[in-house]
Amino acid sequence: MITVLVADDEAGVCSVVKLLLARQGYTVITCSDGQAALDLLATEHFAAILTDLNLPRVHGLKVIEAARAIKPGVPIVVMSGDDSPANSEAPLERIEGLYRLSKPFKPKDLLALIGKITSPLRDVATGRTAEKVA
Repeated sequence: MITVLVADDEAGVCSVVKLLLARQGYTVITCSDGQAALDLLATEHFAAILTDLNLPRVHGLKVIEAARAIKPGVPIVVMSGDDSPANSEAPLERIEGLYRLSKPFKPKDLLALIGKITSPLRDVATGRTAEKVA
């Protein structure tokens, strides 16, 4: 099973993302604040992380930094509709392996991005090789 973490303080975003990804066969764990995300990162294994920047208790940037420290190669999707100076992408430019998904996003854009970043894991889970997929 491919497990994805979704951290967003908007319950509606968590619900929609969970529903869309679950329909595609992903296991999705959601949380509504940055501290909960940090707690989950310390105890669970995730194939991908989707996080908002504006999270209560612990900012999304701290969640991203912790994820990079715990599992350096995990793909991280930054979901944010806030382009305020406090959330500028300047600090994010220093972190490798980040993807951006601006809110509001279309379901097809979310699914395409998650499919792209988790496709190697899906191939391993199903036993397919790159030659068979191509």
